[in-house]
Amino acid sequence: MPHRPKERELDELWTFVGRKRRKKWLWLAVERHTRRIVAWVLGSRGRATARRLWRALPVPYRTGTWYHTDEWEAYRGVRPVRAHRAHPKGSGQTSIVEAINCSLRQKCAVLVRKTCSFSRCLAMHHVRIQLVIDEHNRRCTIT
Repeated sequence: MPHRPKERELDELWTFVGRKRRKKWLWLAVERHTRRIVAWVLGSRGRATARRLWRALPVPYRTGTWYHTDEWEAYRGVRPVRAHRAHPKGSGQTSIVEAINCSLRQKCAVLVRKTCSFSRCLAMHHVRIQLVIDEHNRRCTIT
């Protein structure tokens, strides 16, 4: 039987620190099979943050893996060309990471766009997101 590459979905979601004009983007890399978040970073929506997400991936996930993304231009040129699968919005190829984005927004008030709860500093924002991601991954290993 031929070896089939592992599959990951990547996406980003908008959040803010202090004021809505201080936008931050939470970039996620999710294992399709287990739905675990294997890497994440906070930053801008540009290519530099996409590179940081690539570096945040554990080394074994960088080879023999397909990366499914939307067609956002920042993903181009960051992942190996043969491993990158860009899909149009609505194709369903990033539905797992999109569902996780929605779930994280429900579990972590600082990820909600219209909220009374927000982080005043980036360090606390990072901590709050880390806690909800750790809980998400813990639940993935239990079931």
